[in-house]
Amino acid sequence: MYKLLKAGLFRLKKEMSFWLFMFLSFGIAILVLFKGYSSNNEMILDKLTNEFTLYIGLFIAIFVSMFVGKEHSEGIIRNKIIVRA
Repeated sequence: MYKLLKAGLFRLKKEMSFWLFMFLSFGIAILVLFKGYSSNNEMILDKLTNEFTLYIGLFIAIFVSMFVGKEHSEGIIRNKIIVRA
């Protein structure tokens, strides 16, 4: 199982969409923090966290569906199940 996880992470490291979503997530986190800091109102951590999780949830849903769809279409999931069975 460790070898499968290592291979999956290695494949993920080469994916351009992974790095795009990673930098986009960091950018939105910084943008949300600056937006909360620059407003004259109190910076409420709950409000900032809820706003940030909305975006991150959307990014995770898009990325996971792309990744699982690609693995399913290439037959990687089927091969993993056959090897483990």
